[in-house]
Amino acid sequence: MPVLRWRWIAVVAVAVAVVTGALLWLFLAWSGRPDAPVRIDAVKTAFGVGAGAGGVFALWLATRRQRTMELQLAETTRVAGVTERDLEERRVTELYTKAVEQLGNDKAPVRLGGLYALERLGQDNPKQRQTIVNVLCAYLRMPFAGPPDGLRGRSAAELSETPGYDDAELQVRLAAQELLKTHLGHDEPGYWPGLAIDLQRAVLVDFRLSGCTVAAADFSRATFFGAVHIRGTTFTRQAGFYGTEFTSTANFDQSVFAEGAFFSWAHFAREVRFTRTRSGGRFQFSHTAFDAEVLFDGGEHADIDLGDARFGATPAAVPATDEV
Repeated sequence: MPVLRWRWIAVVAVAVAVVTGALLWLFLAWSGRPDAPVRIDAVKTAFGVGAGAGGVFALWLATRRQRTMELQLAETTRVAGVTERDLEERRVTELYTKAVEQLGNDKAPVRLGGLYALERLGQDNPKQRQTIVNVLCAYLRMPFAGPPDGLRGRSAAELSETPGYDDAELQVRLAAQELLKTHLGHDEPGYWPGLAIDLQRAVLVDFRLSGCTVAAADFSRATFFGAVHIRGTTFTRQAGFYGTEFTSTANFDQSVFAEGAFFSWAHFAREVRFTRTRSGGRFQFSHTAFDAEVLFDGGEHADIDLGDARFGATPAAVPATDEV
């Protein structure tokens, strides 16, 4: 709303005075009677009209002033809101950047601190959760020499003999895996719904994802060291396990693959359970190698493909192409 200058207010006031004077002159001229009562009535009428006009103008000024103040308050509130959002986004960016920098530190305790800083950031800022899960997955995709049979039943001395094994780094990776399970678990207090995970070519140790709900998941060409527990988990989109290596037992009991899953060219070195699983799409195991027992009891599958799967045989080599 444009600013009303004082000179215009003065012009209107003069105009009201002129109109009042003109009315007074007209009333006196038209009365035709010079006696005092008539003159008094004419003066009263003229000033009454002038006062009314002035009152209307004053009311309009007051209304305009009120509207101007309301617009100014609304604009101030808007600017304050934008400023607050900018400050919050800057704070989130700074916290995120610092946490990611900690993950690149050469000291394991600092890297652990970075993981938990990211977790706190995601807990307080739902919009950042997918980004934070992406960072956790990217960390787990970094090269790592894991213990071939996992941690169960292995002494520290035995683990230390694994070429390139780094116990401190293992603790960081286990913490990252646990954070994924905590925030993908639909019965967990800190559940983050609707997230996807990308763990292609990741090295995972004693991996657990039981009781979780995942929007999309890709474990293609990943290596699972130790037992794998993905029991009672729901994959709302197609899940990928193409060319994945399972070095120990794997349990997919009661898991749901809403759009199916592909395990083509995967290798199961130990027992695997697909008991009571359900798949709403193609459940594909072409060229999959099962070195030990595999169970599909009680499952419900729209389309299961075990073509060219090998049972109790030497694992097949994974082809260079990603065609399923």
